[in-house]
Amino acid sequence: MQQRLFLYFLMICIVSTILSFKTGFVMAIDSEAEEMKIETEELFPRILGVTFFSRNLKQRKRAVVVLPEHWQQIKPEKRRMLVILHGRGRHELSLIEDKAVRKQLLDSGLFVILPDGDDGWYINSPVRKSDVYETYLEEVLAVVTQEFQLPTARQQWAIAGWSMGGFGCVNFAARHPDRFIAVSSMIGLLDFPRTGLPKGQSYRVPTARFGSDEAVRKQFNPIERAEKLKGMSVLIITADKAFDRTMNEHFRERLIELKQPPEWIMLKGRHTFSVVSEAIPHVLEFTKQALQSK
Repeated sequence: MQQRLFLYFLMICIVSTILSFKTGFVMAIDSEAEEMKIETEELFPRILGVTFFSRNLKQRKRAVVVLPEHWQQIKPEKRRMLVILHGRGRHELSLIEDKAVRKQLLDSGLFVILPDGDDGWYINSPVRKSDVYETYLEEVLAVVTQEFQLPTARQQWAIAGWSMGGFGCVNFAARHPDRFIAVSSMIGLLDFPRTGLPKGQSYRVPTARFGSDEAVRKQFNPIERAEKLKGMSVLIITADKAFDRTMNEHFRERLIELKQPPEWIMLKGRHTFSVVSEAIPHVLEFTKQALQSK
């Protein structure tokens, strides 16, 4: 009798364990499926928020995509894409929240991709090992490309950005020269991170992001990779009273030394969002011309 009870108890334990394992396994699959789910929401007509789980940053992130009119009818070989990286303290909604800029993006005929870069400077930080914002940006482009069935030919892609995003777009393009055919920087920090610039023409280096080692920092300075932009159309926009002006002049001089002279626009103003708003039409026109000519 005791032996039967023991066997009965043992069988219950085994069945319970199996059921528990299966339940946990199913829950794990459901959890992973939830993480992998891509959600889209309409923010404005033809402007979508695309939310996905970033395996690199281990959190859900959102990118904004501005779609051309009747975009589904545009053949893949005719599609043209522009990635725009936001500045420090801004986000993926900053441009579309500006009514005038939003209309310009909608009227551009381009697929415009606006990633959320946080305060990550679009680099894989040598200090914060989990902050892999360069790899994350690659992930954003892969997700959007798949979601909207975008072509991957270099001749159909351009990248731009302002301030931190100006640094980011040039740095990213130089590190991925097979990805873009045109790059545009608006009031970007293009000779950075570094010290020794004139008073009023520098920017405090975020050591929590770049570290304190000058040799390591130098590896992230876009001016050190300027030669990698060979074959790309380059537009540099700065402002006459902006603190980034000297950095941009240094970068322009470097490209001229390399016999890769960029297009250059000097606007009136300081390092402000109003200058960015004024620069956007120039970037859109430059981008369309660069992409159409390839």
